[in-house]
Amino acid sequence: MYCFFKKYLIIIQLSYYFIIPGITFICGIYPVYCDDAIPFEFLKLSDLTIIYDPSLKKNLPEIIKIYKQSEKHIENIFQWSFKKKIKLILMNNRKAFQKIAEHPNTVAFAEGNRNRIIIDYSQVINQPFRLESTLQHELCHILMAQHLKTKIPRWLNEGIAQWTSEGIAEIIRPEKSFLQSAAFSGKLIPFYKLERSFPMNTNSFILAYEQSKSFVVYLMNSYSKNSFLQLLDQLKNGQSFHFSARYIYGKSWLELERNWIDSETQFIAWLIFLSNNMYTFIFIFLAFISVFGFVRMKIKRQQYPEDWDDEDDDDEEDEEDDEDDEYDEDDEYDEDDEYVEYEKEYVSNTTCFI
Repeated sequence: MYCFFKKYLIIIQLSYYFIIPGITFICGIYPVYCDDAIPFEFLKLSDLTIIYDPSLKKNLPEIIKIYKQSEKHIENIFQWSFKKKIKLILMNNRKAFQKIAEHPNTVAFAEGNRNRIIIDYSQVINQPFRLESTLQHELCHILMAQHLKTKIPRWLNEGIAQWTSEGIAEIIRPEKSFLQSAAFSGKLIPFYKLERSFPMNTNSFILAYEQSKSFVVYLMNSYSKNSFLQLLDQLKNGQSFHFSARYIYGKSWLELERNWIDSETQFIAWLIFLSNNMYTFIFIFLAFISVFGFVRMKIKRQQYPEDWDDEDDDDEEDEEDDEDDEYDEDDEYDEDDEYVEYEKEYVSNTTCFI
């Protein structure tokens, strides 16, 4: 009796894992990526398979062009090539995408172990160059998974991907930054809590991305880009995560994290100092401008020749004499006119009397 049930149990398991998925694939049913029960279409290239919503068919030439540019961009940064064929899945339904995404703010994600990138196309076309930066971000994840023999923490993976794509490209984020306020209030998330996953709280989720990018940029600015690439080479050769940091930077990850926190808090301290003394700096600046203007005017006056002042005085005196002469002539003219009119009046009166 036991053998009978065990036999049927094995058949049920086989049907669940192999037969049912095979039937759904043959019939064109894709429950995970399905948009209103419409099967996705396929486009197979030499190094890429695109699985896309039928509504995106007219956009495929532009998508392929941007993909090739993004792939070349990532390979040039690390001087590594992609080893395996990649699947690019393009969805065009926000609700359907959110059912499989990690977080409601996610617009794209990569599955490194499956060499697969899934993008919500309806969100990445809202801004210029968003598709290109998103592809660069996700391709970086795929490249790390294909080449690094040592598994790296989530925060480092996201930090590298953001650096290559020049910002956060796979989530929707507000314009304001959470990093500065968290550094000021001492609420930065310890990186050991971000090794496997990011918190689901929206603000903490965005902060985790910002911290990851900031830390990677700090390492490159403090120790050079080449040192960071050497770190990745160590991980590619199978060295442990902690050994690689000691070997390249001479410090543990914890020490590097503390140095990064100090740099962030120092920057915030400077901002607070400047904001608290803003009016003082404005007053000093205006006073400096006033002194500078006064000194400049004084220098210009000293550069004038002395005879210029004498000539100016002579010219002024000549102008005053001319004005006086004109005034005297006008007075004489007026007096003569009055005498002539008096004589005319006298003669007329005399004539009338006679």
